[in-house]
Amino acid sequence: MSNDILLKGLIEAFLFSSPQPVSIEELMRVTQADRDLVEKELFNLLEDYRLRQSAIFLRRVAGQWQMAVRPEYGSHLKEYAQVTVKKGISRAALEVLAIVSLEQPVTKIQIDIKRGVDSGAAISVLLERGLIAIAGQVDRPGKPFLYQLTEKFFEVFGLEDQEALQRIQQIIASQEVANEVE
Repeated sequence: MSNDILLKGLIEAFLFSSPQPVSIEELMRVTQADRDLVEKELFNLLEDYRLRQSAIFLRRVAGQWQMAVRPEYGSHLKEYAQVTVKKGISRAALEVLAIVSLEQPVTKIQIDIKRGVDSGAAISVLLERGLIAIAGQVDRPGKPFLYQLTEKFFEVFGLEDQEALQRIQQIIASQEVANEVE
């Protein structure tokens, strides 16, 4: 077996067995290969799965790599898998997430002003679920916390990184401008 095939297989096995996304650095450590080789084999795996129209694909999440099942197969698997599905997220929590994603880092007061209601409960749920985190405190009376998105947010929503989120925001903004012009 060639070293390239062995490296690609080891990367594939590690990603398959990992319950969370894996960094390039971790793959380098496990495979004892340099960054260029690891990245080359990751892209080879991406291409392999694409060419054979696999039900499995690789995705970048928060700057890390994860193996996942294509969404179109999820409904079929749900019937047979004994998966505990966590409770959905409330509208209030989604509103808070939207504000944090646009304004981060942001204080509770800034969130409350944008929403027009108290956001304490929604912030608590998002903190508990690990979708937002405390990024620091503002140096003013009361020292309010600053909130920002976490890597788990990017994982849950399938976004590669902050730049991917910004691209989505730009697309939405351009569509809103186009709608105003019409």
